Amino acid sequence: MKVTLVEALETPLRDPSPRQCLYERMRGELLEEEREALDRALDKVRTDPNNGQRKVYSTAWLASVLTSQGHPLSSATIQRHLRNSCSCRSRGDSDE
Repeated sequence: MKVTLVEALETPLRDPSPRQCLYERMRGELLEEEREALDRALDKVRTDPNNGQRKVYSTAWLASVLTSQGHPLSSATIQRHLRNSCSCRSRGDSDE
C-alpha cells in the first residue's frame, strides 16, 4: 500500500526520543562493581586540579583504560558526557 504525502510528512525516519550516549550505553553493560569503579574514575577526571599535560586523570587516560579493557570510547565522547552536551544529558534524566 502506498503511503500518502501527508502520512510520509508526519512519520519521522527514526525515533524522535534521544538515545543514551555511547558512554552511558557502555556503562550500562558493566557489572555493578565496574560501574562503581568507572564512576569513581570519572570523578577523578572531573576533579583533577591540574591543567593540560599536568593532569594525572584526564579523559585521554580514561579513554585509554576503557579501550584497553575492551570498551573502546574516545576522549571526545567522555568530554561531551562530562560537559553535559551528549544525548543522554540533553534528555535531563541522567542518574548522576
